[in-house]
Parts: sequence; structure tokens; C-alpha cells
Amino acid sequence: MDSSLIMFVVVLGAVVLAYVLLRGKNQIPSPEISSKPSRPAPPKAQPAAAAAPSIEPGIPPEVVAVIAASVCAMSGGQYTLRAVRRASRATWARAGAVDVTAPF
Repeated sequence: MDSSLIMFVVVLGAVVLAYVLLRGKNQIPSPEISSKPSRPAPPKAQPAAAAAPSIEPGIPPEVVAVIAASVCAMSGGQYTLRAVRRASRATWARAGAVDVTAPF
């Protein structure tokens, strides 16, 4: 594996971990004051288990785990990872051209 890819995955994992940890510390639970005894909430129906994502051969499972964690952290669990595949170089070249030629 290329050392820059390994470094990218490590840094991305650290950023995702820091985001998740810091996001949880900013939430202050509000105390609930009630004179009535609380009843336990009825159990929620379990959602159907998500299917395993379709992964292109040659992509390490660690990379897929980091991508899935990033998607989950950024969406608050609203989205799931369905597929992981490599982008063609033409896609990155087009993105670079759009970025460089975008108006101010």
C-alpha cells in the first residue's frame, strides 16, 4: 500500500474519532423533574438489519470501516453505506478542472 494512502486513512480515522468524542461532550443532559412515577417506554420495533455493503475487490476492510464510520458520524446514523468502489481518474480530473475554473 502506498504510504500516503495509509497516512490519509489514519488521519481520517483520527478526525472521525475526535468528532464523535467532542460531539458527545457538548451535550448537557437536562434533569427531568416529575412528581409522577415514570413508566418504562414500550420497546421499539427493531429495524431490519442493513445488508453488507458491496465492496470492490482490492479495497482493504479497514478503509471500508473508516468510510462507514464517517458516513454514520456525519449523518447521525440516518444513512448507511451501500457500496465502495474506486473512482476513475477522469472523475478526479473533472473535479479538479471545475474547482480551478469555478467563478469567485
